[in-house]
Amino acid sequence: MSIASAQYDEDEKLAMVRAAAALVARWGVQPETAERLLNGEGRAAAVLGIRRALRCIFADGDRAARWIGAPNEAFDGASALDLMLADGLAGMQRVEAYLDAEIAS
Repeated sequence: MSIASAQYDEDEKLAMVRAAAALVARWGVQPETAERLLNGEGRAAAVLGIRRALRCIFADGDRAARWIGAPNEAFDGASALDLMLADGLAGMQRVEAYLDAEIAS
């Protein structure tokens, strides 16, 4: 089950937003872009789900951050970050599903 599909109380949601904001800052996302990325129901949880998957694939957090911003053929040449910004929660879910499929293969 995706972290984004679970139910959380207000304190948990606030903690997820804070954790997601710190994470996207480590990915090198500018504050204005991070706000746009995280503004919306379920988005912080989706970002944390992506982080979970990235940790399964990359031992190095810097490598994971580079992957987020690098062009990817799976996303028609867009980066995962571009996809998430363009498509919001649906883009985040697509990125997480892609990563989960990579883990399973």
